[in-house]
Amino acid sequence: MKKILPAFLVLLFCALSGCAPETPASSLPAEPASSSSPSVPSSSAPGVSSSSPSSQTPLFDLYDYYNLPESVEILDPFPDRTEPPYTEHAMAQLKDLFAHAMAGEWELARQLASSIPGAFDRFEGVKISDFQIRKVEILDSYDTALVSFDLTVEEGDDELFQPGTTPWEAKLVLSASNWAEYILPEDQILTPCHLAQMEPAEQFCFTLASYLPQLRGDDFTPYLKPADETEMYYMIDPACCALTRANLPEVPYTPETKSPEAFYRDMEKVFGVDLWGVDLSQYSSYLAYQMIIPVPKGGRWVYAVTADTGQEGDTQTVTLDLYADTICWSVVSTLRYTLTQNEDGSFRLLSVDELYSSGLSWETGSL
Repeated sequence: MKKILPAFLVLLFCALSGCAPETPASSLPAEPASSSSPSVPSSSAPGVSSSSPSSQTPLFDLYDYYNLPESVEILDPFPDRTEPPYTEHAMAQLKDLFAHAMAGEWELARQLASSIPGAFDRFEGVKISDFQIRKVEILDSYDTALVSFDLTVEEGDDELFQPGTTPWEAKLVLSASNWAEYILPEDQILTPCHLAQMEPAEQFCFTLASYLPQLRGDDFTPYLKPADETEMYYMIDPACCALTRANLPEVPYTPETKSPEAFYRDMEKVFGVDLWGVDLSQYSSYLAYQMIIPVPKGGRWVYAVTADTGQEGDTQTVTLDLYADTICWSVVSTLRYTLTQNEDGSFRLLSVDELYSSGLSWETGSL
């Protein structure tokens, strides 16, 4: 007969020998379905919520960030945001702009959007009584936001500010100077010029307005033929910028293709100007590199909107509205550029006509 040891003796024996008592198969845990499946704890660690991320309170409070009431609708493509967008400064500027406007302080409002004295003088008779933000939509980036708001005008004799309550929109951007691309009634929204989004002819004309804004008429010799070395410097750099947008055929970067002779040919082709008698040997970049450098460092632009484009036969027209401010409130000049194309596809500027002028200067930006 087989002897059965008492249980306490079995346990004592296993403890001394290092073995483990046999466990019935029915009490073993089931094998995981996959060795790569992570184990899930039955309960959360102390102090950690077991709710899903989507049910948690937003990680970043945009209402507090923008100092907005809960009644404002905020649309954010980043619901689990841990970093703020970069438009806090722009939102503060927008509020300050209309605070000054509501107080009738148009000169202070002007200083937030223009460096041109008198740019907002035409709004002196406008009386604004209310400015209410309805919605903020953060675009798919950290530096752009659309702000929808209602503006109530009590008195106004300007096409921009009509009496009554109307919906407006502001496109806020990350910039210390031009903190908004536009601030306009929803039915008057315009698209400011951006080189990357323009057709080649528009790019060329926008570059002309930015770098050679004095061009007028159909004879450009007085503007492009320097009388002395100082004028030469201030003409060649802008002209080189314009040539880079003139749709000229690409050429290798060599002393021959960037020589004074190449510059003369391109200027004659694009502007119809004879510069062959101009001595460029004293031009600073030529002295430094023995080449006419095609693009000066940095960048310059005017605040403009393409008002119209047209084509009749081989002739194209591009009409630009240029502004005295960065938010598209005050048009100071409307220029119509007429051009055609040479056999090699490059542009030939035929004329520049000023269709409107307020007498003010236009706002410019630079890198």
